[in-house]
Amino acid sequence: MDLKELVTKARTCRRFKGSRHLSADTLAQLVDFARLSASARNAQILRFVTVSDRELCSAMDSLVVLGGALTPEQRATDAQRPGGYIIIAGPASMDDFAVMDVGIAAQSINLAACEAGLATCMIGAVKKDEAAALVGLPNDLKVCLVLAVGESDEVCRLVGRRPDGKLTYYRDENDEHCVPKITLDEAIVIRK
Repeated sequence: MDLKELVTKARTCRRFKGSRHLSADTLAQLVDFARLSASARNAQILRFVTVSDRELCSAMDSLVVLGGALTPEQRATDAQRPGGYIIIAGPASMDDFAVMDVGIAAQSINLAACEAGLATCMIGAVKKDEAAALVGLPNDLKVCLVLAVGESDEVCRLVGRRPDGKLTYYRDENDEHCVPKITLDEAIVIRK
């Protein structure tokens, strides 16, 4: 698949096939893509925690929200939880350059997962202090972002703006996950 197809296909997943558990090695292979990616000033300050242990995954499930814009009945059931987690961590005080690295790392993992037939959900709605304590994160690091990883258990499609103009994702009448995207003409505000 070419890069545009990969980027288009690599959608955020909020329902996973909970029966598919991911190994520590599989998660580490995904982190390797982040490690090899660009880093502002090549500082490489991010560190990663892979969570594949079933008990720890179950504990992480209670610390994150998958699909905050969805109604509770539209969210993942207990049987649709991810097969593992990757925590992106960084120093307690991060400048804007370091914050960019978080996005670069997360997208690299997301694309690598998609290419491997997996899906991710980049989660900001996480109880960060509790997650750090759960995995034993060193005190000089903080949780920046959590990625749920697993095999998708939903259909996800890109669509145009909602009739009301909003861009909030939603589930349609077929229970398919719809992600509105702006047009290219909206995205490019100046062409010279």
